[in-house]
Amino acid sequence: MDNTNQIKKKVNSVTDLPKKKQLGFMSCLVVVVGACIGAGIFFKNGSILANTQNSFWLAIVCWLIGALGVMAMALCLTEIVSGVKGQSNLGIASWVKTFNSRFLYQSCKNFICYIYTPVILVALAYYFVQALFNGIGWFPPWWGTALISLAVLTWFFFVSGLSVKMFNIQNWIIMSLKFFPLIFAIIIGWVFWGVTGSHSVIPDPATNNVPLLDNLTPVCGIMASIPAIFFAFNGFQYPANLVSSMKEPKKLPVTMIVGLIIVTVIYIGISVSIMLCTTNGSISGLQQWLTDKNVPWIYTILNILVGVGVLSVINGTVATSVNIYQDLIQTKELAFSNKMDRFQRKNSDKPLGGVIYGFVIAIVFFILTTAIGCFFENTSGVTNWDASSAGIFSFVDIITNWDVLFIFIFIGVAILGCFINRKTKKVAVTKSKIFIPMAIISILLLAISVLYLVSSVFVNIGLVAHYISFGTGIGKGMYADPDAAQKALLTVILTAVMLFIYLGVIFIPSLVSEKKFKRQELSISK
Repeated sequence: MDNTNQIKKKVNSVTDLPKKKQLGFMSCLVVVVGACIGAGIFFKNGSILANTQNSFWLAIVCWLIGALGVMAMALCLTEIVSGVKGQSNLGIASWVKTFNSRFLYQSCKNFICYIYTPVILVALAYYFVQALFNGIGWFPPWWGTALISLAVLTWFFFVSGLSVKMFNIQNWIIMSLKFFPLIFAIIIGWVFWGVTGSHSVIPDPATNNVPLLDNLTPVCGIMASIPAIFFAFNGFQYPANLVSSMKEPKKLPVTMIVGLIIVTVIYIGISVSIMLCTTNGSISGLQQWLTDKNVPWIYTILNILVGVGVLSVINGTVATSVNIYQDLIQTKELAFSNKMDRFQRKNSDKPLGGVIYGFVIAIVFFILTTAIGCFFENTSGVTNWDASSAGIFSFVDIITNWDVLFIFIFIGVAILGCFINRKTKKVAVTKSKIFIPMAIISILLLAISVLYLVSSVFVNIGLVAHYISFGTGIGKGMYADPDAAQKALLTVILTAVMLFIYLGVIFIPSLVSEKKFKRQELSISK
């Protein structure tokens, strides 16, 4: 079977859906909801509650603002994908390539291939292990945590990546299980409220006195929650290319909005439920109450099923990323493409080049994440795990926030490019009546969020350093000992360092490539 045709049979990527106009409204709706809903809310809801200083209503506001922003972006994608010709497997990179400069396309491609994909896969593998063993109640040492995470990555790359049949089998099995924890999480809070007659969340922002910008005012807390919300909605962009497979392409905007409304209702339902029965906004807070009620097995099953939900995201991400690497190898747009291409021709019935390329990059990030995490302090409140494992989980939280933020930035870049195209008309598109207002909302939300989040990194360093030096100000009395203060300073510094690393990997190679392209163009013109 031809390799390209085989890759296109993978149903988890919307670019791989059959090109016949055979998808009705309900079929498309299922794809939209399935692409968004994962286990992200279980890992990020706690941080949103912490950012809003345990304010029940502000946490809900965060979800609503984030959801409205995502819906605005989704409505912009209909016009964007109508102008993309060829290489649709590249997704966001193909959008940037169509509507933006060569430099921005190279930057987006570098980010997706060398940072976003490997980081998100490594993070998800560790999140799976964290959920699984939180449920089982056995906590392996850091090297055990690392080996199991590595085994998960290896399995999905060389099973789902190479075999369409195995990908589909795993996809159906996992998809049939991952919705159970969502249903349970929506119900459990109301059961808790009915049994106890009270709720656990303390809606009093004044009780939290942390010397960070995010905690100065509720507004700052809302802005700080944007990356976590984007993480939960990440994947909304995948169904954008459904238009070529729909019976009624004009219904794509309605389909995406209805799907995102369903996802938002589910997420807010889960958030409210978990906040009703826990003090930290995460499922770990359920353990004591369920144990007191002599049903600890419910907590075990819930965590295991949350882990299964993570596996569904890994399964789909691997399948999609293999397509991207494979396309870019064939067009010689990645380092060592010639070697991979020669290797690929020897195994033309399997996308082995894309699998090996993606796997090697993922392993490099896996080693770096594990090594740095082992020496990083636990800043996420992880309990029961040894210090090194907890440090890995905390470090993963930092890098996933930047990872998801940058992928949304490039979505915004594509939207901006399409917005400018309304005036230049360089790319032929099917115009949408709501594109301009939705584009303005999307760009403004992203610009404000990015400006705040980047500036907060450096402000936080100053705030923590000021407290350590003078012991006064916003954080007075927060740190009971010097170790706690040093841990806080390390966290804010490492967050800033990771930002610069991201910027360097994304833009420096693109600058070098751009100079090379210009020299070639100059020599040709002469």
